Amino acid sequence: MQFIRIGEYLTVSRVTGPVHNLLQLKVTTAPVAPSVCEPLPSIGKQAPSLLNEALVVAAVAAGLSEANTRLGTSYAASHIRYVVDDSLPESIYAHLASALITHLACGGTFNAASHGHGAHLMD
Repeated sequence: MQFIRIGEYLTVSRVTGPVHNLLQLKVTTAPVAPSVCEPLPSIGKQAPSLLNEALVVAAVAAGLSEANTRLGTSYAASHIRYVVDDSLPESIYAHLASALITHLACGGTFNAASHGHGAHLMD
């Protein structure tokens, strides 16, 4: 997994052979209303959306909850981004959200995106 900072977003990406997923979160410790979800367009091609947004949001919430319980933290996501034609199943986003929060809570580094993977998503 790669951990990248793109503007206000913390990003985790996972590529394993033909399977690829990208998740970007605006993370806060303040209580938030339900997260704003922003599906991102396909990268380099126009493909139909394969992912169900409601299932992605639910998976991210489950991953945040699991990580917070395990780590004794209170992180939340005010905004969620994912690429519309990334790989199924939506449940992988629970793992990605948990990994991102674990990386953050343990003091992991988020590289700044200046080029390469994720740079095209900079605000």
